[in-house]
Amino acid sequence: MLKVNGIDVYYGKVQALFDVSIEVGGDEIVSIIGANGAGKTTLMKTIMGINKAKKGSIEYKGKTISGIHTHKIVKEKIVYIPEGREIFPNMTVQENLEMGAYSVKMKSSELQEHLDMQYEIFPRLKERIKQKAGSMSGGEQQMLAIARGLMPDPELLMLDEPSLGLAPVIVDDMFDIIVRINKDRKIPVVIVEQNAFMAMSISNRTYVLEVGNLITQGDSKVLMDTDEIKKAYLGG
Repeated sequence: MLKVNGIDVYYGKVQALFDVSIEVGGDEIVSIIGANGAGKTTLMKTIMGINKAKKGSIEYKGKTISGIHTHKIVKEKIVYIPEGREIFPNMTVQENLEMGAYSVKMKSSELQEHLDMQYEIFPRLKERIKQKAGSMSGGEQQMLAIARGLMPDPELLMLDEPSLGLAPVIVDDMFDIIVRINKDRKIPVVIVEQNAFMAMSISNRTYVLEVGNLITQGDSKVLMDTDEIKKAYLGG
């Protein structure tokens, strides 16, 4: 479904990614792990057209999307939920969700159907329909960010640090929800995470970035058993 082919990315004269390639299949959860500064977010933003690759290409469903504007990539039904959630704090839960459907045309009945789907996945949000998003807990805000991302029926969901700043029990719930979205909604998911154990435990495959370089990749369960990954990322 998604192919990133040997991209180089720069910030000014500083190179941030070096010949990075990844693939995401149509039914997969793929995790991208690495320390701060490894280039994980840069990769996500480049896929979304926020950053531009100086070398290489990005293909989505066989179509080259590298070099096109972000709003056109969004219309391809790729949704990126950035680190920090970036919800609208002064809007209610429902208003935030309605903004998530802004990029697609929906009748009022379709909009309500999409809202109901999110409330079924996230019942806590249904209890807070009229609450301002900025007054909710971090976990609830992350749920809202994901629910908002699901409103336009994405065909690829990309999550940047979904566990950041959340209590461990909420992290478990969040990753259970991600698995459910993948299995029930048949949406492939890319997760960028510093919580390598959680990301690898739910993903089919993992890519490991270090200082902009892809150093290893493979089946998540196999990589979790390697001494290199255990020592560097799993506290083993």
